[in-house]
Amino acid sequence: MIYIPEKFEYMPKKKIVVARASTRYEKLDEELIKKINDLYLEGLSLSSPTIWYETFNIEELPKSIIPEKFKGVKKMTLFVSTLGEEIDKKIEHYTENGEVFSGMILDAWGSEALETLNDNFDKKLRKKYKDGTMRFSPGYEDVDIRENRTIINLLKVDKIKVLESGIMIPRKTTTCMIGWW
Repeated sequence: MIYIPEKFEYMPKKKIVVARASTRYEKLDEELIKKINDLYLEGLSLSSPTIWYETFNIEELPKSIIPEKFKGVKKMTLFVSTLGEEIDKKIEHYTENGEVFSGMILDAWGSEALETLNDNFDKKLRKKYKDGTMRFSPGYEDVDIRENRTIINLLKVDKIKVLESGIMIPRKTTTCMIGWW
């Protein structure tokens, strides 16, 4: 299944974006605040967020993608979320053209927007399924990051490329899973 979120579902808190960029919002002058606001709006306009998801009976899934912490779950929802390629292109453009501050802030915005999107989608799933595990992604603990490819294949997502290392393109993309008791 595919879910296209509304803008409010991936709008990160500005203070968190700035903190991710190792800056304190309270200590910024007006010119920098305006620049950050412009980049925030640019992030919103460049993003085309999409979530692909499906809930499987646990027996249907390869053991390699099931975290040890999920022992005893009956079902597992897999989802892939992305902000699309345009934000990656713009971050790269800024960085390659020496606009390091703009690239850094837009990169921080994208990371926080993706996390906000995942948090909000997680809440939607919990309303439906109730009692579940924590949200988990390959690369944590006992699930290898290269299992991103397995998840992408299970969900039949053709718009995300997975490198041999498990890193996904577009960069602002995550795979997540939640187990249900």
